[in-house]
Amino acid sequence: MVDVSKYKELFINESREHLQCISRNLLTLEKEPENTAAINETFRSVHTLKGIAAMRVYPEMENLSHEMENVLDVLRKGGKIEKGTVDVLLECLDGLETLVEDVAAGKAVKRDLTPLYKKLDYILPKKEGVEVSTVRVEEKREREETGRVGPTIRVGIEKIQALQNIAEELSIAKMRLLQIASEHPIPELNEVTATTHRLTSELLDRVTEMRMFPVAYIFDRFPRTVRDLSGKTGKDVDFEVSGKEIELDRLVLDEINDAVMHLLRNAVDHGIEKPGEREKAGKKDTGKVILSARREGNCVVISVEDDGRGLDIEKIKKIAVERKIITQEEASRMRDGDVYELLGAPGLSTTKKITDVSGRGVGFDVVKSKIKSLGGSVRISTEKGRGTSIELRLPLTTAIIQSLLVGVEEEIYAIPLDSVREIVAVGEEDLKSVEGKETFGYREQVLPLLRLKTIFEVPGNKDKDRFGPVVVVERDEKLFGIMVGTLLGQQETVVKPLEGKLKGRKEFAGATILGDGSVALILDVGGLV
Repeated sequence: MVDVSKYKELFINESREHLQCISRNLLTLEKEPENTAAINETFRSVHTLKGIAAMRVYPEMENLSHEMENVLDVLRKGGKIEKGTVDVLLECLDGLETLVEDVAAGKAVKRDLTPLYKKLDYILPKKEGVEVSTVRVEEKREREETGRVGPTIRVGIEKIQALQNIAEELSIAKMRLLQIASEHPIPELNEVTATTHRLTSELLDRVTEMRMFPVAYIFDRFPRTVRDLSGKTGKDVDFEVSGKEIELDRLVLDEINDAVMHLLRNAVDHGIEKPGEREKAGKKDTGKVILSARREGNCVVISVEDDGRGLDIEKIKKIAVERKIITQEEASRMRDGDVYELLGAPGLSTTKKITDVSGRGVGFDVVKSKIKSLGGSVRISTEKGRGTSIELRLPLTTAIIQSLLVGVEEEIYAIPLDSVREIVAVGEEDLKSVEGKETFGYREQVLPLLRLKTIFEVPGNKDKDRFGPVVVVERDEKLFGIMVGTLLGQQETVVKPLEGKLKGRKEFAGATILGDGSVALILDVGGLV
């Protein structure tokens, strides 16, 4: 007997891709019953699922796929989609997803699917002159599609990560070689160094490309989610998705799936009003939720927008005061941007009751902390009665970044270049004190000033580096300055995770190894505030 266990991961990944394809196309059919392309694509995915289930000996999944295939085959041959057909097919999709996740969890793949089979028989479309028996797919065809060899090769993410690690070590060795070459100007050494530099950089670029996936990888899961939420909440929602072709690091995509899901749930449950309320506000009965992705420089911006009721600033402040997150005096001085920051405070929720849609204690604070842990930021804009937009700004990859190296006494730190707005010289005349906090003048603004020497208690002459270069950085649309001792230049930085006592420190995003073998800590500028 063939041992199929080693193909389990391949089976799970391939099945999930086909399930997403089926979900996407069934939702298209719900809106466009005559869309033959969606019918054909759904049929092909179901047929392929049946084939791989048969090859891996999962009879329940094979049989359910086969029964779905019968319905879809009649549809693609002219049968009409009656009311309730898509609902039943979506129930079957849920059944297939459950079976696949049972395989992933190592559970016995056995479910009582009799109720689904009865529903499928009931809705099986009829076409004049076509008998059901004539559209039963021959069992000999079940390997027709799965037996083909395509132009691509499936490689597990762990293997790509292993290759990435080797490329990163080569990059560190390259930096050491560059430093040696700068100290010993030998023509032959310079030639070898230049070649090594070029090939290592190209290798890193290629490995990074291998990690990149279209955001459709997670976006295709959400139309079904919004559809179901719309039904549960009794709201009509028009869901639009754009930018699915934009690519992002696969590991980042895996990390943000729950965060985006939470934002969509909030948009439908808290943002979009019910039809009667929308009518009173002079809006269309159908609300709109837009999920989009776009590329901005070395970042990808994922946004969730709705045209609902917007955020109630005064209500948020009131709840924050009641829960002793802020004082009444602090609330009275707050600007809108400061109030948005409160949404990231643990325990702040405007939901009065827990439902199966949202309000289960996993709030916006979890979303914000997750995005920040990935080196990203969150931006909120809202207008009461008009809607809310939340943007997640994420780095293309968390493995390699461009950094500005700075020195403080003997210590070296790396500041991610994406956060750097400008470098300015600050003298005594530029420094001011506002409410006991040090500030400096910058382009007709007064910005907070942070000193790395003070924050990290770097030993040395306390009067040294009192004036000098200040790195102006941006975080969550806010500017502030970081006073450093010296500027050491820009460098391609390989991000290594922190261990031991430094692990979990909010001021640091990781560490990197420099060309001379020393270690520099990478700053999380948001964690310094």
